[in-house]
Amino acid sequence: MVKGPEGGRKRAPRARVTDPATAILLAAEACYLRLGITKTTMDDVAREAGVSRPTVYRHYATRDDLITGVLLARARDLLDRARRFIDTRSTIDAKLVDGMIFLVDSGRRDPMVLQLVSLEFLDVANRVSDTPKLATDLTAELWAPILREAQEAGEVRADLDVDRFCAWLTFVELILVGRIERLGADDPSHRRLMERFVVPALHHAVEYDRSAIRAG
Repeated sequence: MVKGPEGGRKRAPRARVTDPATAILLAAEACYLRLGITKTTMDDVAREAGVSRPTVYRHYATRDDLITGVLLARARDLLDRARRFIDTRSTIDAKLVDGMIFLVDSGRRDPMVLQLVSLEFLDVANRVSDTPKLATDLTAELWAPILREAQEAGEVRADLDVDRFCAWLTFVELILVGRIERLGADDPSHRRLMERFVVPALHHAVEYDRSAIRAG
């Protein structure tokens, strides 16, 4: 990474990409970062990619399809980094707690992810009917194999519904986004909440004390 003119980090110059669909995605990402998502046109993307406007539409039929493509590519890059971090933890409890905090904190530090979850993107997201499913699918893509491997090893209760647990983790991630943005990733209360209310579900059904919920 190199420093931008404002001191912020930006991507180093990329090698020439020969695959048109990938080149268009990278061009769209660059335009979104420079112009903002709602102000970027398909013409902007075509110019950035060095292709014609019809070529852009041949690979991405609508503007929303292109936005979703960029979101998926960027999200999967983040998931790859999260997997490498999670693999450094030896127990499923540590993988889940540390991995969730790492994932959310890394996401909020990523300028493209911030663009994609910013207020200007909400209008677009509301038009993309599969946005909630996309979020849960990405969560399952990361966590389902990890949880099933732990289940096979006897670290996780055999009756855990992994798919439903992953869907629930999507909402936990959203809660962590606000908490980490407000308190910082190092605040110990994030870990306490995860250890008290999320980790126990891996091992046994729990009835929670409402006073504990209020106390955080």
